[in-house]
Amino acid sequence: LILLTLFAFTLQSNAQSWKKSSGGDAFDGKYRTSSVRGSGGDFPYENPTLVINKFDSGSLNFYISGAGYWQSGTGVSVRWVFSNEPNTIYSTYDFSFSSDGKIIFLEEFNNPVNNAMKLSKKEFIKKLQVASNVQVRISNDYGNNSMKFSLSGSTNAINFVLPNLAKDLKEIEIANKTILEGLKVVEIIERIYKL
Repeated sequence: LILLTLFAFTLQSNAQSWKKSSGGDAFDGKYRTSSVRGSGGDFPYENPTLVINKFDSGSLNFYISGAGYWQSGTGVSVRWVFSNEPNTIYSTYDFSFSSDGKIIFLEEFNNPVNNAMKLSKKEFIKKLQVASNVQVRISNDYGNNSMKFSLSGSTNAINFVLPNLAKDLKEIEIANKTILEGLKVVEIIERIYKL
C-alpha cells in the first residue's frame, strides 16, 4: 500500500513539474520551450499542457494544448484564476486556434485593475511566476473543460525561455504609461467638447 501511494505521488509530481527543451533547424531557427502538464481535464482531454515557446527570430508562443477541440464561431472563452488572486478572474481577450483545433494560442488578456488596458503575453506570463498554481476553464457553446496547472518551478522555466523578461516588462511599463497619459488627454478633450 505504501509503495502504491509513493508510485501515485511520483506520477502526479512528474505530471506537474515544468519541463524545458531547446532545438531548431535551418528553416525555423533555434527555439526554447518550457511546459507543464496540468490535471483535472475531462475525458478524453485529461492531460492538458501549458506551453511557453520562443524562437530566436523573436516569435513568442503561449498556448494550451490537449485541453479539447475548439473552433471559431462556437463562443470559446478562456478564464484564469491564480492561487494568489483567488477573487480575480482573468480572461483571454485575444486568441487563435491551430488548424486541427487542439491548440489555443493565447495573445492578450483583460486587466481587471484597469479595463481600458489589456495585458500582453509577457505581462501575463509574469503572473505565472508569482502564484503557486493557476486554474483554467476553457468553454464554448457546448460545454467546458476545467484544469489546474502547478506553477512550482515556473520562475526557472520561464527565465529559460525569456531570460530578458524583467527588461521587456520595464519597456512595456513605460509604453503603458504613455498610452494612459494619451487616454487622459483624450478624456480631457472630450470633456471640453461636451461643454
